[in-house]
Amino acid sequence: MVRRITFRNARLAHWLSDFAATLPQNIFERGIMLYDRHRVWDYHASQNGLHASVEDLHNSFYQVEIKWSNAAGEAAELPNPNAASVTCSCASAAHFCAHSTAVVLYWIMRMDRAGTISESETAVDQGDSPAYQALESKMKRLASKATPSVQRLDATKLSSQPELQNQLERMVRQVMTRDQQTSHQPTETSHSSPQ
Repeated sequence: MVRRITFRNARLAHWLSDFAATLPQNIFERGIMLYDRHRVWDYHASQNGLHASVEDLHNSFYQVEIKWSNAAGEAAELPNPNAASVTCSCASAAHFCAHSTAVVLYWIMRMDRAGTISESETAVDQGDSPAYQALESKMKRLASKATPSVQRLDATKLSSQPELQNQLERMVRQVMTRDQQTSHQPTETSHSSPQ
């Protein structure tokens, strides 16, 4: 029995339905299972395709590379999976194996959650929208008030691994010393005299 997948975007849902219709049912179900169990790692997407490592149920990792023949992720056109170049380091001879199917599911679900494809949308926010700029300002304010993580490190909580604790304590002391030295050094200025 195939798990029901819920989409917000009807276009993406139709694309996935068409994609699933081209696959043997057992491969699609196994791809859903790998996706559901969070077995997609080191995921990278671009307009040219997808790359990820997929952990199988036996804890073996397979490298998946999918290259689209058309520009993926553009609102005007979603890629044609039948024209994609698909490679996986597993032994399957199928065009899309369960591992590559899991990567496609990961990609399509991320787009649906992010809302990056719609009938009217032509591009992903490039940082010029007021909402993005307000969020960026808020993050900068929060970051300026936060104590650096190196100062919040409590090395005593690492007592279960003494060699790691000693190494971290040395690193923290070095960083703190370097930070203090750079904050107390006078800034050199050069003055040129007219000739």
